[in-house]
Amino acid sequence: MIENVIVFFIFLLISGNIYTSYRMLKSDDYEKIQKIFQILMIWFIPFIGMLIVLFFLNDESSSSVNYSDNSGAETGYGDSCLGSSCD
Repeated sequence: MIENVIVFFIFLLISGNIYTSYRMLKSDDYEKIQKIFQILMIWFIPFIGMLIVLFFLNDESSSSVNYSDNSGAETGYGDSCLGSSCD
């Protein structure tokens, strides 16, 4: 019974590491050397490394919000006009 739990845990760990490594390789947010170091961290510190890298991958993809200056152009800044008039 305990052998089955250990095998299942190892399977989950390896699957998670493969998934996280794949996401890291496909990410455009990091340079090549950063990707190499993070993939090494995933595999040398298996569970903790996987969670840390996934956290930052999810954080980067959810924080890229573009703002508009009410002319349709994306400025990267918040709206400078409140209401319908600008001073």
